[in-house]
Amino acid sequence: MWSIRELIVASATVRGSGARAIVRLSGEGLERLLNSLFAATGGGFVRQGEPPQLVAARLAARELTAEWGELPVELIHWPGPQGPTGGPLAEVQLPASGPLVDAVVAAACRHGARLARGGEFSLRSFLAGRLDLLQAEAVLAVVEAKTPAELAAALDSMAGGVGRTLHRLRETLLDLTADIEASIDFADEHTPDAVPVADAAAWAAIEARLAVAVEELDAVAARLASRDSSAVTDLPRVVLVGPPNIGKSSLFNRLVGRDAALVADEAGTTRDWIAARLDIDATEPACLLVDAAGVVYGVADDVAGTAACGLIERAAAERARAEIARSDVVVVCSDAAASVGTVPPPFPLASPRIDVFTRCDLATPSQCLEYASAFITSSRSGLGIAAVRSAILGAVASLPGGRSPATLRMRVGVAAAREAVVAACAAADSRHSGEPRDEAIVAGLLHQAVSAVGEVTGVEIGTDLIDRIFSRHCIGK
Repeated sequence: MWSIRELIVASATVRGSGARAIVRLSGEGLERLLNSLFAATGGGFVRQGEPPQLVAARLAARELTAEWGELPVELIHWPGPQGPTGGPLAEVQLPASGPLVDAVVAAACRHGARLARGGEFSLRSFLAGRLDLLQAEAVLAVVEAKTPAELAAALDSMAGGVGRTLHRLRETLLDLTADIEASIDFADEHTPDAVPVADAAAWAAIEARLAVAVEELDAVAARLASRDSSAVTDLPRVVLVGPPNIGKSSLFNRLVGRDAALVADEAGTTRDWIAARLDIDATEPACLLVDAAGVVYGVADDVAGTAACGLIERAAAERARAEIARSDVVVVCSDAAASVGTVPPPFPLASPRIDVFTRCDLATPSQCLEYASAFITSSRSGLGIAAVRSAILGAVASLPGGRSPATLRMRVGVAAAREAVVAACAAADSRHSGEPRDEAIVAGLLHQAVSAVGEVTGVEIGTDLIDRIFSRHCIGK
C-alpha cells in the first residue's frame, strides 16, 4: 500500500565528477532526523507552517563527524504539506564525494529512515497532486534523454505541455456529459434550469462543442506525432507465433486491417515471416506486427520445435525461432477449435507474452470456458480482435527505450478518446442517422472519451500501471 508517511532517504544525484551531490529525505519525523544528523547554524530548521528555506548546517551525528568532521552543508527544507511530495522534505547539498553520500544515507537509515524505492519521491508527488502522471513520466524521460529533441520533449512534459491541454479537454468532455445526462434526468421537469432535450438549438450547440473537442484531440495527436519524429528509430516487433493452420494469418490480417498475409485452408501456407505496421491511428505506427511461419510444438521448452519433417518445414521453424528471439512482444496463438488440452507448453521468453486463442467460432462453449484466462478471438466474426489489439498496444507502450512510453500511451489514449467523440458526434446528429437522437448513447460515448483521457493523465488509472511507471524511475527520483 502506498504511503507518503514513511521516512525515506536516497541519493538524488549520480555518482561521478561534479561539484555537488544531493541526498533527499522525506516523511514524518523528518525534523527529528535532521536534528540527529545535522546541527543548523543560525535560526535552526524550518518549523511547521513556515515557508521553505535554505538552511546552513554542519554534520553532527557521531558516526559522521568521526570520519568527516563537522563538515558544513546546506539544506533546502520544506517543513510540511506544501512541499513537492506533500509532506516534509529536505534536500541536503554535499560535496560530490561518493563515500560521503553513502555515509549520510547510511546514517539516516540508522536513525529511522529506510532507503527509498525507485521512483518513490516522484510517486509521492503524484499521490499528493503536485504533478500529474505525464509529468511524473517526464522525470524519467529527462534522465533517459539521449538527444536535444528528446530532452526538449521531456522538459515540455514536465512543465505541463500536452498534459495541460488534456486536463482542460477532459473537463470540457465532463461538462458536455453532465449537460446531456441532465437532459435525461430532468427531461420531464420544466424548470428554468432544465436542459431542453428536444431543442434543436441546444443540440446544435452540443454538436459544435463536440466538433471543437475533435479538433483539439487532432491537434494533440499532431503535436505528439511531431514530438517523437526525431526519437523513433526501429518500430518494436510484435511476433505472432503458433502451430500451422490455426487462423494465425487471418488474425494478423484483422489486426492490421487489410489482407497482408495469404490465407488458405492447408497447413504451412506461411513459410516465411510477413510483417505489417500496426497503427495507433491513420497516421501513426505503433509497432511492426510479424506473422511468423507456423511451428509444431514438440520439443520441450522450445516453441519453434523442429518436429515437422522436411527441409522446408524445418527451415520455416528456424526462421520463426529467429523472429521470436528478436521480438519485443510475443503473441502466442493456439487453436480453440482443437481438443481441450492442446495449450502450448510454457517456454522461456525475455519478451512480454500475450496468449490468444483463435477460431473460437468453431469451438464449443465448454472449450471456450477452458480458455477464459486468455484472449478469445474469431477472425470471421471479429470477436476479441479489438481487445487483442489493445493488449498489444499496451504491451508496446510499456516497453523501455526507443519511443517514449509516456508519449505512446498518450497517443493510444488520445486515439481512443477521438474515436469515442467522433461516434458521439454521429449519434448526436439526427440528420445523418435519420433516427431520433438517443441522449443515453451520446452520454455513454462521452464517458468512454473521458475515461480514455483520464487514463492518460492519471485521473483514472489502475495500480498496476502506476507501479510499472514509477518502478522504472531511478532511486532518489
